[in-house]
Order: sequence, then C-alpha cells, then structure tokens
Amino acid sequence: MSVQPEDRTTLDMFTVAQRGRPRKNPYDRTLQCRVNKRTQRQRDKQRGVQRLEIRLEQTIVQQLDKSCEQLGLNRAQVLELALKQWLHL
Repeated sequence: MSVQPEDRTTLDMFTVAQRGRPRKNPYDRTLQCRVNKRTQRQRDKQRGVQRLEIRLEQTIVQQLDKSCEQLGLNRAQVLELALKQWLHL
C-alpha cells in the first residue's frame, strides 16, 4: 500500500510518533505551499479572476507604489483600473 503525501485520512497510520508539541499542519513547508497555491487558484477561478504575471522596470514599480499609497489601493487594483480605462471598459 503506497502513501500519498497529501493523504489526510491515513496520515497517522504511517508516521512515527514524535515527542513534543504536535504540529498544527502535518505537511512539510513545500507541500503546504503547493496546496495553498492550488486552493488559491481554485478560489480565483470561482471568482472569475485570472492570474497574470508581468515584468516592469523598477522606476515604473516605484511610481506605481506611490500611486497605490495615494489611492489607498493595492497594485492589482490600480493596474486593473488603469487597464479598464485604457481599454474603455
């Protein structure tokens, strides 16, 4: 019988008992990050939001951060507003 690292039901059957305070999350950090990223993608998909990665020059990012502080918004919100205005949406 093989063990899947993401298996929550048989977790205690195949692990060695450890002394000390029990950990809150039984997974190692890399697996936690993968699971969290997967659930974040699922939430975004349900909300109708799609991820986009871009590369910008440092000066543009600094100016964007200044605009974010003035408007009280985060980067994604400011970029979304700018793109909507530019695309006439």
